[in-house]
Amino acid sequence: MKKLFTIPLLALLFLTGCGDNDDTVAVAPTYKGTEQSLGNGKAYSWVKFTADNKPTSIGFTLTKGALDNLPHGGVALVLSLPAEAVGKTPFDHIMLDYLHTGHEPPGVYDVGHFDMHFYMQPLAERKAIPVYEAAKAKFDNLPAAGYLPSNYIRLPAGVPEMGVHWANPASPELAGTGKFTETLIFGSYDGKVTFIEPMVTHEFLKSKPNLAKSVPVPAKFARAGYYPMQYTIKQVGDDIQVSLEGLMMMQ
Repeated sequence: MKKLFTIPLLALLFLTGCGDNDDTVAVAPTYKGTEQSLGNGKAYSWVKFTADNKPTSIGFTLTKGALDNLPHGGVALVLSLPAEAVGKTPFDHIMLDYLHTGHEPPGVYDVGHFDMHFYMQPLAERKAIPVYEAAKAKFDNLPAAGYLPSNYIRLPAGVPEMGVHWANPASPELAGTGKFTETLIFGSYDGKVTFIEPMVTHEFLKSKPNLAKSVPVPAKFARAGYYPMQYTIKQVGDDIQVSLEGLMMMQ
């Protein structure tokens, strides 16, 4: 039998009497998007807020089994943001692309990995991006100086339904100092910065990661909003969480 502890009458009267002046502690909410099947598990987006409704982080969770039994033909999964978060950050949706054998350039990114695009572009507009040859002028209309990290370089051509990719030449896989495990890509199309993309190998995600890195912050922003100062890739219990953290209002 559990022992019941009683509160002395005086203490009870004190606690009851404080009711009129009690300040309710505000809760910092997290809103969750719709779960979608991935591998043998699920994937879903989420956005965290402060108690006064300012966004602090945006990300997604891969539940136990989500990295298993992935199709060799690849995955293209759109994660909508939770309804409570729509319009509260510059981001419109998250796109998970899994490529079993990776992509070009050979010897660099040709291993199984996820492209994890956090898009700042409406879904319909993004999906209308054609192949490079059909819209060279828009692909080659690059953002003005200052709207991308200063040290990032453009990768060749462009990708349909994505745009132009920009990478850090100091990344180990590009600098020749190590193999690709994870890196941070930026994207653009028709003069605008359109996405931030952690690109992460399947092997690294399976290794119980605990990564936190700074996001290189551009000098300028096309529109005011809450932009990330950090990105993380972490094992949390049986799940993997990938997030853009430390959202700060930038003008």
